[in-house]
Parts: sequence; structure tokens; C-alpha cells
Amino acid sequence: MGAGNTLRWIENAGLRERMNKIVDVIDECKEPDGYIMAYPKNKIFSGEYGAYTRSWVTHGLIEAGYAGNEKAFPLLRGFYDWFNTSCYLPEMLRRAGQGTQGIIPSTRMYFTPAGKPKDIQVVQEYFQENYWMEEMANRDTKAIWLYPYDRPHNYLITGIEPYLDLYRATGEKKYLDATMGAWDLYHNNWEHTGGSIAICEGTDLYPPKSNYLNRETGELCGSVFWTFLNQRFHLLNPEEEKYTAEIEKSIYNNLIANQVADKGIRYHSVLVDHKDLNNSQPFSMSTCCEGQGTRMIGALPEFIYSMADDGIYVDLFAPSAIKHLTRAGAIALKMVTQFPYDNKVQLTVNTTEPVVSKIRIRIPSWASKKMAILINGKETVNGSPGTYVTLNRRWKDGDVISFTLPMDFRMTKYVGEEKAYQGHYALEYGPVLMAFVKIGENKNSSMQVSPEKLIRSLKTVPGKPLHYFIAGTKNFEVMPYFEVQDEPFTCYP
Repeated sequence: MGAGNTLRWIENAGLRERMNKIVDVIDECKEPDGYIMAYPKNKIFSGEYGAYTRSWVTHGLIEAGYAGNEKAFPLLRGFYDWFNTSCYLPEMLRRAGQGTQGIIPSTRMYFTPAGKPKDIQVVQEYFQENYWMEEMANRDTKAIWLYPYDRPHNYLITGIEPYLDLYRATGEKKYLDATMGAWDLYHNNWEHTGGSIAICEGTDLYPPKSNYLNRETGELCGSVFWTFLNQRFHLLNPEEEKYTAEIEKSIYNNLIANQVADKGIRYHSVLVDHKDLNNSQPFSMSTCCEGQGTRMIGALPEFIYSMADDGIYVDLFAPSAIKHLTRAGAIALKMVTQFPYDNKVQLTVNTTEPVVSKIRIRIPSWASKKMAILINGKETVNGSPGTYVTLNRRWKDGDVISFTLPMDFRMTKYVGEEKAYQGHYALEYGPVLMAFVKIGENKNSSMQVSPEKLIRSLKTVPGKPLHYFIAGTKNFEVMPYFEVQDEPFTCYP
């Protein structure tokens, strides 16, 4: 998954060789009827590992196919020709993990160059749960935390994505209603400050707004699934800024925060005490969070921009370049920024001849005020937080769009079941969740100060962007949560 996504953007001979070898081995091991799973046929429907493997092999071969491996899509087509007529299909949904892990590979397969209508039809016949769709459409919380056929799990998000695929395939509104209801349920009831998903597998129950900080929540897999789900919503509703905001939070406060240099990827986003608590030490043993984490890391470029027939959407802020052929002609953008360490952004237009196109600039919902956008140094328009501003004009080579993102601090009061944190607040700067790292022998993780006074007390650390001391105390250094590694800290001081 990670290799295929990465090779879509940059060429690396060693990585391509490794990816191709994996595909070659799958090809060597396939059975005459197209079966490619590393399980006996009658075992892949009786436990979650079979569903995991089918999901991951499907994702991986799809990414490898888009990266240019010529065997990948034919291998998948042969497998799904077997799968779609399997004698085990009538049993599948109620077997462990099949309802959540087992549904998305088929709908993803349908939208590939090797897809067939049968891939969608099998999902409708054997996986679709009408009662569950109605619960989600009605914003019934038990649809998530009391889903009857599995443990409380962020993997339910993977069971929501296919319904959005079904909407794309059929146009039937009931599928869209269900997925939009599911988005509201997760966002309003199971999302930590900073964006991680506050529900996870295990024996514990996770009621709405429980937001446990000392249980195993914030699994990186959930953030990956949440990101791809929000990307799909953004592409369907590109003017709805809230979906891009969720992607941005997931990248900074979960994906990057869980990468531990070259040591591995952490499983959970722990928000208090120590990142390596609760079995969240960095892994390099093919856990689900490593697999999905590398899949998303490889896909990062596709979140910066999105494209339309009439122009380009600038969704995230990162040093990058894009070329796009619109109806009116080709246009390219180069973005220069040090975001989030600096809030200035500059976009330079490159085009061989003048072209009329729309360039839509995201004004983040976290912006503290309206944002002025300049073209060639002249203020052209002001945009309100939580919107996209459309710049529709005849662009010529060398035109420059520039703006300064209105970033500021804001504090969010803890809401949840952890009694020790009632009345505590988390601090964010723009989309970035901040952490209070304990200094020296300091064992105190709390401070008696109002949120407003705390913000006024923050003093920058010279030479360290986004690092702050608190005037009058030497107990903490405040820094982005994604920079914290082994230090004791809290996001709720």
C-alpha cells in the first residue's frame, strides 16, 4: 500500500523492486481459479484476519496498479471473479470482521480500471445493511458504539466508506444520507480535540462523548480511514471546508505525530502522560497502524490540491507544485510556504499562454479573522473562515497569489468521562494541537490558570518556531504535539 502510493509521486528503484517482488510472489502463488489469499478458501470467512488480508491485498494491488505494475489489476480481477461467485458468500456478513473489513475491498475494486458491475452487486446482495443505514441517517448513536456484530471499533469507518461508493455507483440518495449521518455521529461524539478517533477495539465500551484519555483510543488506523472518508466527501462537496479541515488535523496531529523517525509507527495517539503508554511504542512488525500509516504517508500529495474541469482547489498549505489541464488550457501552480511554522503562503502561476481559470483558495475554519488575498501584491478579496474564495480571471505566466493565514491560539475545554480532567483545556494553534512538555523533575501535569491568562503568558523560544515558555513558570515547554517523542507531557494542562 505504502510503496504503491509513494511510487505514484516519486520514482525510487529500490522501492519499486520491492513492490514488484511482492506482486510477483502473489502471482506465482495464485491458484488456477484466480484465488490469491494466503488462507485456505474456507478459512477467510471465519475470522477477522481473513477480512483484513483481503482488504489489504486489495488496497495494495490497487495502489501497485496505479503505480504502474502491469500484473496488479489482472491479479485482482481474477481473484474477484472467484470471490463474486464464491459458495461462502451467504455466510459472510455475520462472520467476524467481515461486515467492516470485508465490504470496502469490493467497492474499491469496482472503481478501478478492472472493475465490473458484479463487484457492486455482490456488496448490495451480501453486505448491505438497510437497518444500519437507517440508524446512521437518523444520527442514532447506537449505530456506532453498539454495532451488534463486532466490538466497538474505529474500523466501522471502513464499513461506511463503501456506502459512499454505492452512492457514487448508483446515485441513490439513501446511501448518501447514511454516510452523512455517520460523519456527524463520529465528528460530534467520537473525536478528540486534535482530531483522533475516540473509539477503539477492546472490551471497554465507548459511549458518546466519552473521550477517554487513559484507555486505548486514538488508533492511527481510525485517523487514516477518517482522512480518506473526508477526502471522498470533499470531492463530492468541494466548497464544504469542514472536510478539508478534518484531513488537515489528521495529518498533523495523528499521522505525523505517530511516526517515530526510522524506528516505526505508534499505534495510538496518546494525549496525556507519555506517548509510549498503553502499548503505543513504535512498531515495525506490520501492525494495522503501520500498514495504514504508510498507505496514507504515500498518499500525502493528493491531499494538497484537488482538481476540477474549470481549475484548481488549494486545500492544504505545503511546499509543492501542480500541473493541471483545465477546459481552457494548462495551468501550473508552485506553492512556497513554511506552514505551520510560518503563516505566509505564496502561489506562483506558470502557463505558456494566458488562460482563464478558477483558483479556489481555502480559508481555514480555524482562521481567527477574515483573510486578505493579494494578486501581484494588490489586495483583491477577503475570505471568511470556513470557506473557499474563488479567484476567477485570466491568468498569465508569473502571476503571484499571496496571503497570510490568520493563525492564533484557541483553547478547548475537555468534555468526557475522565473525571481528573474535568475543567481542563487543550491548546491549539491553527490546526496544530499543542503539548505541554514537562521540564526537569517536574511531576505536576496541571496548572491553576485561566485559559485567557495562559494564552497571554506564552513567550516564544528564540530560534525554535512554535515553541513557547509560560511566563512565571519553568514547569513546561509548549510545542506541537507532533514534535513530542519520549518526553512526559500533557495536552490537557
